[in-house]
Amino acid sequence: MLPELFRIPAFGPLKEPLALHTYGVLIAAGFVLVTQMLTREARRMGEPDPDRYADLAFYMLLVGLVGSRILFIIVNWGEYKNNPAEIFMFWRGGLVFYGGFLLAMVYAAWWAHAHQQSFWRLADLYIPMVAFNHAWGRLGCLSAGCCYGRPTTSALGIHFPIESAVQLTQHAQGLIGFADRPLPVHPTQVYEAAGEMALFVFLVWFRNRKRFHGQLLLIWLAIYPVLRSTIEIFRGDTERGFVVKDVLSTSQFISIFVVILALALMLVRLRQRPLERPLGEQT
Repeated sequence: MLPELFRIPAFGPLKEPLALHTYGVLIAAGFVLVTQMLTREARRMGEPDPDRYADLAFYMLLVGLVGSRILFIIVNWGEYKNNPAEIFMFWRGGLVFYGGFLLAMVYAAWWAHAHQQSFWRLADLYIPMVAFNHAWGRLGCLSAGCCYGRPTTSALGIHFPIESAVQLTQHAQGLIGFADRPLPVHPTQVYEAAGEMALFVFLVWFRNRKRFHGQLLLIWLAIYPVLRSTIEIFRGDTERGFVVKDVLSTSQFISIFVVILALALMLVRLRQRPLERPLGEQT
């Protein structure tokens, strides 16, 4: 666990310290790699201006961060309604992936319409990169000590330090004393990072074998929610929120509808079977 690479105390009008967060560094590193892969793939597909897809990725990242923050605030509104100023203190963390993904998809659909492009074709270009960058983001979660797992006695268990979120949660649950070292927990961040990286490899391999535009997106939408819902079983943090307390988390609830939607759209697109065309052409 290494949440910050360095810190400068008492910075700015809010007297908040200026810190370089490991999470942000990992997201940025993953994004740099994503833009390189995007421009190379767009060039391979015959797009005359591949750099604009790297620009779009940047704006989708910004929109995604806003969406992730909005959903986190909604899920944890009880903690923010009495301190609304903390809503804007994004440097303290607090993101939910689904919120960012959904808002980024809305933005991508708007961009595709404005530039007279096929949203499905555009989505197939980006979705492997979403999986790749999300894997880096989960490693950032590991460094920040969030999205942690339940206690475990298996060999996979990892220890977090005293004063970490893991220790505070386990103390509140009566599992350890106030000054005790936290119990080992499932490395759920690593589980999801590995799953997303495997999805990335599969999608890159499959993209030249797809039968219709949008198939890569729909494959990811069908598989990722299952991966996420399974990992949620091993999660131990409470900030992710629950629809049914200790039974069905917010992400699991959303995943149900995402899988249903993905499978329904898969059937529709299979019947349509649009012909493959260069990226910049509309279906």
